[in-house]
Amino acid sequence: MLSARMPTLFRPRTPSRVVRHRQVSREPLGCIVVRRITDDAGRAWRVREFRSTSGLGLFFRCDVPGVRAETRAAVAPLESLDEERLIELLQAGGE
Repeated sequence: MLSARMPTLFRPRTPSRVVRHRQVSREPLGCIVVRRITDDAGRAWRVREFRSTSGLGLFFRCDVPGVRAETRAAVAPLESLDEERLIELLQAGGE
């Protein structure tokens, strides 16, 4: 006669290769900080710090109609940059 055995519980096998997921930042994407600066030509600019999937950037938008907006990679958070450094970053892209 066969004995009535309890079914054996199976544990899932641990994978031999562990897949590590890239750690995703919990910080929100989009514009965060806004500052106003004036360039050497006397034009007023709004500078926005934004976060994207590729990193931190600066978006320069001129208050004068017809002047093209500019985007730059941020070398540091906007709060830590002074107006002179922001103007240097803005003008460096135009050269």
